[in-house]
Amino acid sequence: MSRRLGDLLNRLAHNVRGTLGTVDALVLPPLCPLCQRAGGLDGEGLCADCRPRLPDLPAPRCPRCGGALGGVLGACGECLATADRPWTLAVSVFPFQDAARELVHRFKYQDQPWLARFLGGRLAANWLRHGGVVLPDVVVPVPLHPWREFRRGYNQAELLARELARALDRPVRPWLRRRRWTRQQARLDTAARQRNVRGVFRAVPLPETRPTLLLVDDVFTTGATLEAAARELLTAGAGSVMVATIARD
Repeated sequence: MSRRLGDLLNRLAHNVRGTLGTVDALVLPPLCPLCQRAGGLDGEGLCADCRPRLPDLPAPRCPRCGGALGGVLGACGECLATADRPWTLAVSVFPFQDAARELVHRFKYQDQPWLARFLGGRLAANWLRHGGVVLPDVVVPVPLHPWREFRRGYNQAELLARELARALDRPVRPWLRRRRWTRQQARLDTAARQRNVRGVFRAVPLPETRPTLLLVDDVFTTGATLEAAARELLTAGAGSVMVATIARD
């Protein structure tokens, strides 16, 4: 499929989703994201029964991957054993297990884009809590291949990025493109993930001001996708890149 046709299909799908989302917001009451019952929700949108099922990652957090630190050193064991990350800071929200895994899978694979409001809100709260006083100039979602996005109906990273950017009062820019189709990362081991995303992203020319960018995706596993995307943005002219994800595997 040509890039022009892919962009056209994406715009069409986005317009339809925007109309339906507006109707849903007017008609449907707020629902607990886990049990999907209405009423009795707390300030973060959870009911009392589901609140204990969805704990945040513990503090302190590893600044290089956003996961639990688990020691007195400045980074977690995995990050200490990994080559330098191409970003300055990473924040995540949940451990990728149990109820959090269920939410992410429903959000990505079971056609529940409405979960972006809850997940994006939690991501923004965690960024403000664990990201310090650092705010980006621009929020950039990790892109899907146009055909995969058309088949899914939305890019979950873009929906998260829009919610996060709204909370931080920052613009969202689609400054990354997928150059080719790739296999799903979740089905690959670490080495295969790195090969799968090598050279897959292409960034647009960035402003000469060398902006600080906040790169958004759903799950941080090995970091291969985020590393490939961040390096491409730095090559294209970003001053620095930070990373925000919903869950840390």
